[in-house]
Amino acid sequence: MRWTWLWLVVCVTGCDAIDLRRLVTQHEARTRITPEPAGPNCEHGGKAVRSGLDLDANGVLDDAEVTGTEYVCATLAPGVLVRTRPVPRGEACPHGGSLSQAGTDLDGDGILSDDEVTREVQGCIEPEPVRVVARVRPLTTHPYVCRYDNSLVEAGVDLNGNGVLDEDELRAAVRLCSNSEVTLLRQRPEPVGPNCATGGTVVEAGVDGNRNAVLDDAEVLAATYVCQPTVTHHGTLVVEDAADLEALRGLSSIRGNLTIQAPDLVELVLPGLVSVDGTLEIHGSPALRRVELAALRYVEGTLSIGGSAQLTELSVGPQAHDALPQVRVHSLGLRALPALPSLAGLSAVVPLFDLAIWDTGIQSATDTLRHVPTLHGTVSIFDNAVMEELPLSRLAEVGGSVEISGNPALQSLSGLEHLSMVGGGISITNNGALTSVSGLKNLMLVKNHLRVADNPQLRDVRFESLSSLHSLAVTGNANLEHVGTMPSLLSVQWGISLEDNPRLTSVTDLPELQSLGSLSVTRNALLTDLSGFHRVTWMSGLFVTGNDALTDLGTLSALHALGTLEVRDNPALTRLNLRALADVRRAFYVTGNARLPSCWATLLADSTFTGPPEERFIGDNDSHTPCQM
Repeated sequence: MRWTWLWLVVCVTGCDAIDLRRLVTQHEARTRITPEPAGPNCEHGGKAVRSGLDLDANGVLDDAEVTGTEYVCATLAPGVLVRTRPVPRGEACPHGGSLSQAGTDLDGDGILSDDEVTREVQGCIEPEPVRVVARVRPLTTHPYVCRYDNSLVEAGVDLNGNGVLDEDELRAAVRLCSNSEVTLLRQRPEPVGPNCATGGTVVEAGVDGNRNAVLDDAEVLAATYVCQPTVTHHGTLVVEDAADLEALRGLSSIRGNLTIQAPDLVELVLPGLVSVDGTLEIHGSPALRRVELAALRYVEGTLSIGGSAQLTELSVGPQAHDALPQVRVHSLGLRALPALPSLAGLSAVVPLFDLAIWDTGIQSATDTLRHVPTLHGTVSIFDNAVMEELPLSRLAEVGGSVEISGNPALQSLSGLEHLSMVGGGISITNNGALTSVSGLKNLMLVKNHLRVADNPQLRDVRFESLSSLHSLAVTGNANLEHVGTMPSLLSVQWGISLEDNPRLTSVTDLPELQSLGSLSVTRNALLTDLSGFHRVTWMSGLFVTGNDALTDLGTLSALHALGTLEVRDNPALTRLNLRALADVRRAFYVTGNARLPSCWATLLADSTFTGPPEERFIGDNDSHTPCQM
């Protein structure tokens, strides 16, 4: 590249007396390449490429002649180089920034030429320091989370400068347990270190025990960290290969989505990434073996990792065991990671809404997600081939549903021992080794259905603290013998269904249950005892079908009114024995009960049924045996 400087001589007088000639001087554009040691400009070393004009025409680019410097840095990815150049202050980056270009050094000259660049990423320098704002929000008291009252301390970056922590500015949170209503906050600079890779602010909370209106060191009960972003990319990034990954390595913040879908990528290590103001998805990378995001503290959307069958190492956030700072994410999803043995590397992660763990190699997970007392969305734990323990021993409340299904090695639900309230439903299905649901010993309220189905080793169904739920379905549990020991259960709004449990013999120990929408008892071959329902006085429907050993319904001793009575195909049934029943309003069907004298059904229908005649049907019972009072 040649630069030509033209000097124009303008003659005011005397031009005729001299030989006017064009004066042209040319200065050669030169570069100088020197080794760059490992350091802030190049993590793994590289080359510094300095450029400028050879003003003195000595054939060498002297220091005084350097007008620009680029760094061409080596990477751990074979053959991939990264070069960076400064971005001046302007509309794109008000405080300046840098442009990183990456690609494969195809000609092996150690210099990344323009035609070798396959990805470039611009990062803008953030103003420093950011202004941090914080607030304290009271939470519902819960004995399994805090002994006393508890609050949530939230902190974030005041992006719009209004002095208030808005929802889109929230970056960190920590629960504070205290028996005092007065909470003090203080902020201190946090140096570069394990809590914040780029430095930042620590927000501490506690109570003013000595009443000096100052939060002293001894009064601090909780702390959370807002880390300082230094270089931010505005927009979505998609990583498809090692060069794409190296191009964004200098970023600390991404204001957009980050998607990793690199089929040949073996390691994903981003030591400086602090926050993603969007979703962070790592999918479609089947060769991936290791993911390390040590500095990450915030993901506005979902952190989703899946489809990497060889992934064995996964760590997000700080890894020190004690006093872990939290990594706040909207939701956490782990899917199709059959080689991942543990959740230990995610101990600092706190999902706020959904948690999904599907098809992983996780075996022992006790207390790994110990900063998660509440989830506003759903919990889905599916198809984990060797999982023996659940990871949510501090979880107390779930706003949506809980689904635990297809985990063949799961023997108990002890990882949910503090769960007390579920705003949706609970499904516990097809867990081959599950022998008991007693791990849900503190479950008090389920606002939707509770379904326990197809768990072949389950022996009993008991919920010792449960007081209310919408519906209960217990179906297809091959070795289930007993349903009951629910001393607090008061009401089941929609009803209870007991179906296809071939070894179920009894439903007992429901001493407070009086309100029950309906009861369906179907194909339970050994069932003889329904005394758990002895205090229920009204149901919308009673459906008893195909129970081979059931001889009578006398244990429903308080049942006074029904909408529908349907008793079908119970071969051992000899008497209905519903002595308190006085009113059946919609339908009355008693049929196919080979040993039940039809006259018993007729007498009961005559004295109780007030519905339309076409909804009364009695037939295919024992028509020969007389009824004796």
